[in-house]
Amino acid sequence: MNYTLLIIPLTAAIVAQIIKIIIFLSKRQFSWKEFNSYGGMPSSHTAMVISLSAAAGYYDGWDSAIFALAIVFSLIVLRDAVGFRRQIGLHAQTINLQISRLPHDKNYQYQYLNERVGHTYLEVFAGMVVGLLITALYILFLG
Repeated sequence: MNYTLLIIPLTAAIVAQIIKIIIFLSKRQFSWKEFNSYGGMPSSHTAMVISLSAAAGYYDGWDSAIFALAIVFSLIVLRDAVGFRRQIGLHAQTINLQISRLPHDKNYQYQYLNERVGHTYLEVFAGMVVGLLITALYILFLG
């Protein structure tokens, strides 16, 4: 089995997560749960699927079935990141605002929702750049 199509995308996702942690550290917003979090700059999901698509195209051919499948999968993930998951985050912001407006003298027990679930177009673009860069570096230096 050729593990290249696993190694390159996983590396791209890990690098994107490390970049995300560095950005959180620079903003003093870091916690270890951020390593496996949704949202943020850059999108590690995007980095992974774009890397998979690029590696599949390079190694199996730009006209191969695996490349076509990887592209379709990538489009679904990217659309989900800036569409559905982004909307979930916006809904969470609205719900959290409503929770914060509840009277404090009552003992309400509503948990605040995670607002950072989806991505902006810039975060997805940055994930694409990371995915393509990691794939290109792997191909150039490791083969």
